[in-house]
Formats: sequence, C-alpha cells, structure tokens
Amino acid sequence: MLCACACTYGIDADGNYTPPEAYPRAVEWNPAPVFGGDLNTNACLIGLNKEDGIVVAFRGTLPPFPVTYASIIDWLHDIAYAIPTHEGNIPGRMHHGFRDAVETIWPQVIEQIDRFHDIYPDKQLYLTGHSKGGAMASIAAAKIHFDHPDMLQPAAVYTYASPHPGDTDFGNSFPLDTIPVTRYENHLDIVPFLPPSEDFIKMASKIPFVGRIFEKERGWDYAPLGELQHIKDDHEITDDEPGLTSIRLGDIVAAMLEGEKGLERIAQSHYESYGPGYMTGTCSSDVRE
Repeated sequence: MLCACACTYGIDADGNYTPPEAYPRAVEWNPAPVFGGDLNTNACLIGLNKEDGIVVAFRGTLPPFPVTYASIIDWLHDIAYAIPTHEGNIPGRMHHGFRDAVETIWPQVIEQIDRFHDIYPDKQLYLTGHSKGGAMASIAAAKIHFDHPDMLQPAAVYTYASPHPGDTDFGNSFPLDTIPVTRYENHLDIVPFLPPSEDFIKMASKIPFVGRIFEKERGWDYAPLGELQHIKDDHEITDDEPGLTSIRLGDIVAAMLEGEKGLERIAQSHYESYGPGYMTGTCSSDVRE
C-alpha cells in the first residue's frame, strides 16, 4: 500500500502520471490518475492489484524545501490550523481542508471505483494515502460508508504519516468494525499529531516556538483514527503502548532543540521513501527508486 502511495507523487501539475521506476512494479498495477482542485493539488491513483484488489491511493504533501525554521513552522501551521466542520451524513466533524480536497475529486473517484468494480466484481476495495492523502483516505472511507451504502465498501484503510482527519466524534462513529484502519507513524514525524488533540496541546506547550501555534486550537478536539503501528528509530514496528506519545513528543522536542539539523531530521522522517522515511520500516529492501 505504501508503494501505491509513492506512485501518486508521479502525478504532475497537469494531471499527467509518470510512473516512478520501482514502485509500480512493487504494486503490480496500471492505475488511472484522478486529479482536481487549484493547480491539481488534489490527486489519487485508482487501479487493480491482482493479489489484493482495487486500490485507491491518495496523494499527500511533502515537507518544504529548503528546510528552515520558518518553512517548517509555516508547513506545520498549514496542516494544523483548520477548524473542524460537519458535512452530510457523516457523524462528527472533519478537517475542512482535507474534506474539501476529497470533494474536488469525489465524482471521479466514485466513477473509477464503480468502473473497476464492474470489471472485477469479486475484488475488494482498499483505500490508502501518505500524509494529507492518509486523512483523505479516511474521509473517503467515511463518505462511502455513510453517503454511499449501496456501493462497494472498503475492506480496509491504510494510512502513512496521516494527520488527524476529524474530531473525537468522527473517530468514535467511524465503522472500524467493518472498515479497519491501520495508521503507520514514524519516529520524529510530528504530522500524525496534527491538528493537535487536547492532550497534545498541553504537552506541546513545552516546545519552544511551536507550542504557541496550537494554543488557538483548544477545544477543536481532533483525534487519531485507527490502530497505531509505530516505526521506531531502529525501524522496528511496535503497537501502541502507555507513555509512547510522551516519549515520541520528547524526541521531537530534542530534535527541534538541535536547530536546523534537527528540523531537517523531522522533515525527512515524514518522507514516504527509504532512509529515515516510512519505507525502511515497512517495505522490503528491494523496493527502491
């Protein structure tokens, strides 16, 4: 699923899809690109993996370049600052930026899913996404479940580096019993904590320069969705455990105190690729660009 997410970054500003060298071979698919919004910033790939089924992979955003204090702060602010809003039949409130991103491509997404389902009626549906794409995948799954109950329902959702898609009510109402969500979060990656939960806001107040960004977001009640798979600094994957959030936040604070070198480590931890990114912990070593 992560390789499918990596493929989405092959969609350019004109909506053309140029497959990366290695990732399509790992997914074994020939997907159709879907894109929309201002400058086609919202996009996904929909295709068939014969072993798993119909895969919808939503494209995310990568950390800014150059990596400086100002660029990191702006990047975090863009992700975090979004008042949650309600929409349609979906319980709870969602991040309006991620929700709007899904809306810009939604008719095309539904059309392509139905097309693949008509051709392959026995195949299951999987949604995935990296970064912003992870939140879009979760919101898309909720839209299918609550707004389109008669269409093919997702078998599972897999997210990587996903920010919070909605508030506590959204998470509590999400049908995890029928659409399980697995969220992978990497060591030093701050994005999965954003927009911040109430507990995170309290802890983040101790982070120099950054904590004050989140003070205005008290009461928004954002929350993570699904079962956590944490990628440690040695690239081993562990389940959630008591105290893990505090440990992770402490490591992020320590990296920030290193200055721009630490900020670069934080930015790189958000990448979907190898090295300090998500693939080192989740994919075999033969899947490389």
